[in-house]
Amino acid sequence: MSTVKQFPTPHFSKPVHWFSRIAGALYVRSALGINELRIANPHVLGQEVKAFKQGRQSLILAFRHTAKEDAPALLVAVKQSHLCFLYGRDVLNWAGNATKFLFPRLGFVAVQNRGNNKEGMHYLRREVQQGRWPIALAPEGQVTYHCHRCEPIEMGVANLASWALESGKDVCILPIAIGYRYRDSLDALLERWKKETGLDLTRAGNRQRLGEACDKSLALVASFFGLVLPSDPDFITRRNLLCEALLALGEEQAHLKAGQGTILDRLFRLRYQGEDTLFNQEETPHALVEGAKAAYEQEQARHFLRISQVVDILEYLDPSYLDEGEEGNRLFEVALNLLDINNRLCGGSINTRYSPRGKRATILVGEPIRFEKHSPQQGGRRKRLSLIHEAVYQGLKKTSRELKP
Repeated sequence: MSTVKQFPTPHFSKPVHWFSRIAGALYVRSALGINELRIANPHVLGQEVKAFKQGRQSLILAFRHTAKEDAPALLVAVKQSHLCFLYGRDVLNWAGNATKFLFPRLGFVAVQNRGNNKEGMHYLRREVQQGRWPIALAPEGQVTYHCHRCEPIEMGVANLASWALESGKDVCILPIAIGYRYRDSLDALLERWKKETGLDLTRAGNRQRLGEACDKSLALVASFFGLVLPSDPDFITRRNLLCEALLALGEEQAHLKAGQGTILDRLFRLRYQGEDTLFNQEETPHALVEGAKAAYEQEQARHFLRISQVVDILEYLDPSYLDEGEEGNRLFEVALNLLDINNRLCGGSINTRYSPRGKRATILVGEPIRFEKHSPQQGGRRKRLSLIHEAVYQGLKKTSRELKP
């Protein structure tokens, strides 16, 4: 078997673009269940897109990625310009044939977090230099499932901005937070959780019930994979130890060296190992036993991919998130994450995550972050990257705090 092309060549198609404009709103409403889509601070977005079109700056939309609806909602909501999205190269493996067809023809660029990405970077550098459209990316590197809490970001957005500055352009980065207001009741979500798990909740009060469900979900995951749940009284410590035990189990199944890097480092390595085994192999004629071996390896990959999917959501399960601000929407986010753990245990992914219909999506455009091409304060490249990285991180944290879905 030989590996197939992992980074599809972007080749923008006007007919496909116009089709996406026509069909996008229908898709957001009918498939994603978003009944209302609004932009907060639309004048800020309009001004910066206008300046981009006039050739006065490069424009980067740095958006918080907390739900599967984020990118389609943003693409549909921004009317003033097409956007060039960056997406994880594994997305095309699970998002369906329509996505495989559309993404390259919309000029989107595949990238790989924490991996060999030379081909993707070639396409991305070209896009930055050509400056056909604003670039949209999620600086946190993956879905993080909490719209009011920003996780540490990757260096990708700083590199993009630095490339633009080096090509002689001023740069504007717009920090964007996206949140959802749900019509379902919390009781309905918790009843769904109880039905799926076969477990009961005995505590009174919304926070108390969610905390109990979080504790029982850790025990459920440990039992599912035959692991011993750590006994530490601190929830986050128990959760992290369980994630590490799950990753060690997955690494053993995938024949990877155990324990190298952070939980996210290990998660991405395990994910891409499984994805490449299942999806990125080109079928060639082989003997009977060789075919049986390939099928056996793919069956193993499904097992450790399920582990990576569980860790993907489990590492963000945190009942203390409820204490960080206004309670209402946070309750629903934690409940939906609990349901998603069940989904991943059953072999699902973010694509099959339950998301209530009839919701409102709010896109908050934060204060523009500007960098001038000849600014003496930026210093050398390393200092410039650090300045951009920190400014974007602080901008995303501020915008996330101010978001009111």
